[in-house]
Amino acid sequence: MAVTRRGYIFGAFVISVLSVLLIVVSLASDSWVVSTLTVTGQQAASTIRYGLFGGELTLRELATPNWNQLYMTCVADVNACAVSCKPDRETRTLEVRALANGYRPTASCVGPTEVDTSNPMATPPVISFAFYVILITVLALELLLGVIAAGLAILNATKNPTEPVFGLPGCLWTNVAAALLGVTVMLMFGIYWLMSGLNEHLAISFVALGLFEPGPGLGYSYWLLIGACLCFIANVALIQTRAYLLERDPPPPVIDVQEHSDGTIFLY
Repeated sequence: MAVTRRGYIFGAFVISVLSVLLIVVSLASDSWVVSTLTVTGQQAASTIRYGLFGGELTLRELATPNWNQLYMTCVADVNACAVSCKPDRETRTLEVRALANGYRPTASCVGPTEVDTSNPMATPPVISFAFYVILITVLALELLLGVIAAGLAILNATKNPTEPVFGLPGCLWTNVAAALLGVTVMLMFGIYWLMSGLNEHLAISFVALGLFEPGPGLGYSYWLLIGACLCFIANVALIQTRAYLLERDPPPPVIDVQEHSDGTIFLY
């Protein structure tokens, strides 16, 4: 009997599921950007962390820490996104519009948003809305390819699809494409983080207006994507290793019935 080595394919399925979980956690968690916020005379540093959709701002200006929910707020017509702790969308939108124009909104989590237009900032402390949409789109495509890769892996582990697109070639190239998208997302955000000034202003009024000195970094939500990329690369290695082992294995013996004339019945 020919050795199919389906264990390699099932292993690729398990790893694909792991990669999907890593991408989902990266998308949903709130630690793409993390930073301490220090100010002269403050004993304990405040902290900020946020992901692609929201996060948390912890202010330690007083003895009792003050926790505030952060919301990623985007305004398409000014091509700007920023995080805000304002309680309602209207005041958050007004704050983002002010930052997009370089103006100085009130850095507070309560009360209305008042804007100082007399001393505009040289560089708007915001995230590009176009960049934000592209980043989410590419990450969603990576997630979709991860799900497809898992589906193709379990399909090939249990059956033998006749169409190449549903077979191991399709599974192989799906993992390759997912790995490339994962690397693309990491490069996009990493370069934007360093080159756009996001690592300086953090796209939040408290830092942009100079109220706090940040100690910024990229959080675990970003670095989880390395794990997802490694999972896809591991799947490619598993599929290629299986193909190599199958080529190395000797072919099964072939019995030619025509060479036997004694009427022997062969059972296969």
